[in-house]
Amino acid sequence: MLTEEEKNQYLLSPYICPYCGSGELSLGKVTADINRAGHSISCGKCKKRWTNIYALVQMEEDEWDMRRRDHAKTGK
Repeated sequence: MLTEEEKNQYLLSPYICPYCGSGELSLGKVTADINRAGHSISCGKCKKRWTNIYALVQMEEDEWDMRRRDHAKTGK
């Protein structure tokens, strides 16, 4: 089991296995709901598996939608 320090180190460099240091990572299934997503990861070298968790931290308006809205206002 990883320590909190090891988990935090992984978050700084999520491109290498937090267990063995290998770069042989395979990306698996993505699951999501309205607030967060999970991405299954496995290491080809040590065969460990884990899930990266992603949380909603910001939203940006779609440029296409903003142009459409501006066009509706100006008629151009």
